[in-house]
Amino acid sequence: MSVPATNFTPPFNVTRASHIVVAVSDLDVSREFYTEVIGLQVTAEDRDVLYLRGMEESCHHSLVLRRRQGARACERLGFRVFRDEDLDRAKAYFDGAGIPCIWMERPFQGRTLHVNDHSGIPLELVASMPTLPRLHDKPNLHRGAGALRYDHVQCLAPDVAEAGRFYTDIGFRVSDYVVDKETDEEPQGLFLYRKNNPHDIVFLKRAGPVLHHFAYIVSEVGQLFRALDVAGATGFAKCFERGPGRHGQGHAFYVYFRDPDGHRVEILPPPIQLIDFDDGPVKWHSGNRFTWDLPPSRRWLNEVTPFRNVAVRETDNEMKFFALEDFLAAQA
Repeated sequence: MSVPATNFTPPFNVTRASHIVVAVSDLDVSREFYTEVIGLQVTAEDRDVLYLRGMEESCHHSLVLRRRQGARACERLGFRVFRDEDLDRAKAYFDGAGIPCIWMERPFQGRTLHVNDHSGIPLELVASMPTLPRLHDKPNLHRGAGALRYDHVQCLAPDVAEAGRFYTDIGFRVSDYVVDKETDEEPQGLFLYRKNNPHDIVFLKRAGPVLHHFAYIVSEVGQLFRALDVAGATGFAKCFERGPGRHGQGHAFYVYFRDPDGHRVEILPPPIQLIDFDDGPVKWHSGNRFTWDLPPSRRWLNEVTPFRNVAVRETDNEMKFFALEDFLAAQA
C-alpha cells in the first residue's frame, strides 16, 4: 500500500493540531513540571483539571491535565477547524461515511465534535476557544523552556497508510514518509500536516494505536538547554529521556522529557516551513537520513501512553530501530 493521496478539496477545513487531554495522578506535581520545565502558563484550574497554554498562544488551552488514578492514558487529541460552519460540514461528512460522531460540551471550548479516526484514536474538533492576551512579550513570566505553542503529536499504529488515509481524505498533506530501504514504497512512517510545518500528526508502524509523544515549539536551541538546566535544578532531572539531537525530517533539534506520569513531551525550535503546493512528500530511508544523535533507548522505543478504552492491535513488519543498548553493546 503506497502513500495516501491528499484530497485537495476537503469536506471541511482543519487548520492545525490544537490541544491534547491527558490523565495525571498528581496535579500539583504535574503543574510544577509543565510550568517550571516546559514553561507553560496556567489559564484555569479546579480540583481535578488544569488548563495550560504556551507563551505565544492566545487560545485558552493547548494542554489539559485531568486528575485520574490508575495507569497513564491519553483521553483525546484536539484539532481546530477554521469556522464554526466547518463543524457542521464535518458532522455531515462523518455521518455520510458511516463514522460515528457526537456533539459534546467541553469547558472553555465552543461547539465540540467527538469522533474516532480509522485507527480508533479519539479526536475532538473545535472551531473556537476563549482568548487571552499572548504572553510572548512578557519575558518576566517565561519559565524553563518558555514553550511558545503546541505543535504536533506522534502516534504508533499497525497500518500507517490506512491511519493516514483518514487524514488525507480531510485535506492533510504528507510532508515526509519513511521506508525500510530506497526501493521500498510501503510507508513505515508518515508525517501529515495542515499548518505550514512538516507535522500536525505523525504515525510510525508499530503496535497501536498509542500515543508516543506530543510536542511544543520553543524560540531557539538555547531554550532546550535552559529546560535541561531547570529540570536539574528543580528535581526533574530524572524526567529527561533523549537528546539533544537533530531530526532528519523537519531538520529540527529536539529534547524529549517524560512528565511525572510518564507521558512523553518533546520540545523543539521551529522546524522548516512548508507552504507551496509543490512541496511534495519527501521519501526517507537509511541511505538519506540527515541526522545526528545517539540511537534511541528501548525505553523511548517501547514505552508509550495508551488511549483510554482503545484496544491495541499488533502488526507484522513493524518499523525497526537500532536501540541505544545494541549500539553500546557493539562498542564493548
